[in-house]
Amino acid sequence: MGFFDKLKKKTLKVDDQQLLLEAMLCVSFADGDDQYEETNLVRAFAATLPELKSTDAYEVYEKAEKSVKLHGALSRVKELGNLSTDALKQKAFLLAMDIALSSGEIDEGEEAVLAAMAETLRIPDELQEQIANVLMIKYTT
Repeated sequence: MGFFDKLKKKTLKVDDQQLLLEAMLCVSFADGDDQYEETNLVRAFAATLPELKSTDAYEVYEKAEKSVKLHGALSRVKELGNLSTDALKQKAFLLAMDIALSSGEIDEGEEAVLAAMAETLRIPDELQEQIANVLMIKYTT
C-alpha cells in the first residue's frame, strides 16, 4: 500500500450541499464512466436546488465530483448517511433515482448504488416505491 492509498481511504467531512450533489454523481458514475449527458443533467438539477441558491454551485459541484471520482461511488454512498435531516436524505435518494431513470433504464451499477443508498439513508420500501412510481410517469413514453 503506497502513500496515496492511505489518503484515498481517508474519510472526508462534507456538508449537505455537497452530499446532495454526490448522491446524484454516485449514480451517474456507477458504471465507472463519466458521461457528458449525465453530468450535464446533474448540473441542471443542481441549479434548481434551493440548498444551492446562495452558494457557488460550480465550486460545490467540483468538490463533489472530485470526491466521487477519487473514492468511488459505492464508497461515497456511505457518507450520505451524514445528511443532516430525513428530508434531505429523501431528497438525495429521489434525485439519485431521477438521474438513474433519465437514461431510460437502470443498469446494474446504478441499481447497486441505489440499493446501497436506500439502506444507508434508511429510505422505507414504501417510499422507494412511491418515488419510483412517480418518476416512471415522468420517463415513460
